[in-house]
Amino acid sequence: MSNGDLIAIIVIAIILIIIFSSLLRRNKGHQRARELEQQGKYLEALDYYLKESIESAAKMVLRTPEASQILAFRRLEKKVSTNRMQQAFLDAARSYINTNEYHLASKAFVFAGKPFAAAKVFIDHGGVEYIPAAIQIIDQNDSLISNRDQAIRNLAKHAYNSKKYMKAAELLRTIGAEEEANTVLIAAATEMQKRGLDNKAKKLLSSAKRHDMALEHYLKEVEEYLTNGNFEKMRRSFSMAKDIFSNIKTEKKDESDLEFEMIGKKIKEYERILKTIDSARDILRKKQNNQAIAMYDELIEVLGDRTPASIFAEAALANENENPRYSSELFYRASKKASSPRAAESFRLRGKKLAILAQGFPSSSSEPIGEVSVSDVEEYCSVCRMKITEDSSVVRCPECGSPAHFAHLAEWLKIRGACPICKKRVKITRPQSQTI
Repeated sequence: MSNGDLIAIIVIAIILIIIFSSLLRRNKGHQRARELEQQGKYLEALDYYLKESIESAAKMVLRTPEASQILAFRRLEKKVSTNRMQQAFLDAARSYINTNEYHLASKAFVFAGKPFAAAKVFIDHGGVEYIPAAIQIIDQNDSLISNRDQAIRNLAKHAYNSKKYMKAAELLRTIGAEEEANTVLIAAATEMQKRGLDNKAKKLLSSAKRHDMALEHYLKEVEEYLTNGNFEKMRRSFSMAKDIFSNIKTEKKDESDLEFEMIGKKIKEYERILKTIDSARDILRKKQNNQAIAMYDELIEVLGDRTPASIFAEAALANENENPRYSSELFYRASKKASSPRAAESFRLRGKKLAILAQGFPSSSSEPIGEVSVSDVEEYCSVCRMKITEDSSVVRCPECGSPAHFAHLAEWLKIRGACPICKKRVKITRPQSQTI
């Protein structure tokens, strides 16, 4: 064997060793990432997935529960460029379509900034039951909601061209285009009859039936999903309920029905709740925390005992920088509503960390409930959300440490009688000085 052959063998051996070592490290990194994800340590897991590939990290963001998804997305946003992140979500979407995981595929298209492609996923795959999910995508995106009817018509056109006639008709019904929907079904049924598919033709022609019992069923589902914090399923059931309600209302016309009017009010309430949730999350993603705080406060007040863990957790996230003590309390409340022990423990740990950070605020355990004291602060007023300046008269709640302009809090307490942040009942005494 010549020296040249020996050198070649040594070089090949070194390359193989390097490749093997790299594969071994990658395997260990992936295993560690999965362990951290299973433990609910999503941010730490994300860093390990990024070492593997951006697409792996993007997929982890998509798998992350709603309460932690914003945090994970922000972390990824800081680590990679916008173009690379968009491409990673597009690759993930195509991968999920190949494995028949359509909800994840649709969500990946949304994160990639392709909402119409996300809606088309539910038209191209699955049955008619996926239509509410497709409409949900339209309703959650500014680029489509600005001309909602046209967006749904475009989706119906795509369904018709793809020979998804039932879906095309159902989409048209959601915007009140009943005659167009019937035209689509009749044309499709005629085509089926020409091809000798009589059973399919009959199914198309009889698809317009609606029932009051279906409306009651879907409304029960909406309330159940709301309480459990499963907003994706809630939106689908709500969309079905809303469509059925609209059709029944058209049939009733001028008939007076008190029970039906109550159902109408309930429909509007659910619609407001979903819109508020979407707006609050959008504002939170944009890091407009003061506005997000106000919207989550409204949600918690409206939902009351029905407030799910995810809303408490998102409200806590909005309050982290402005009011760590109240944020800590919200995470503890989220832990009590969590559906799994792992999630509950994750929320408790985060609440504990924030409680430590908030040690500089007055302790509620050593002061009587209801007494508000003057404190030198330069923060945002808990009532008007405007920045507190040096020439302002300021008071601070002893329960959560939130500051407020004296005059604003005085007016607030006349109406509500409780702190606008922590909701604990407080009294107010005029500060000795009108300036800080």
